[in-house]
Amino acid sequence: MDAITAHRIHFAFTATYHYLFPPLTMGLALLIVILKSAALRSGEAHYDRAARFWGASSRSTLPWAS
Repeated sequence: MDAITAHRIHFAFTATYHYLFPPLTMGLALLIVILKSAALRSGEAHYDRAARFWGASSRSTLPWAS
């Protein structure tokens, strides 16, 4: 493998990572805020369980946050 191919593979990985993970992280954060707000307003436990589930799922997108 020459240097150009290695750089292209590296760029492809970096571009894919930055295309997928920031929108996923921001979208999950918004979903968790909405679910937590619904849990606090209504007092229903299923909203809180859903917020906890998606909170645990969002930790997989940020390895340093676990």
